Amino acid sequence: MTYITIDEHTKEGKRLVAFLKTQPYIEILEEPNAVTKKAIKDVEAGKVKKAKDPDDLFKQILGK
Repeated sequence: MTYITIDEHTKEGKRLVAFLKTQPYIEILEEPNAVTKKAIKDVEAGKVKKAKDPDDLFKQILGK
């Protein structure tokens, strides 16, 4: 198994990834970004808010 990193912010990188996605022998695993990783860790640690509905959640978040 080989791992590579491709800068998808460039035109060439986007084209390469698009090509690789068409190949049946290639599996592309996209890793979550840092914000998503932190959110996953927070949920696993029990750092969540519970709300009865969306309005209640926004009241908790915005402190209103």
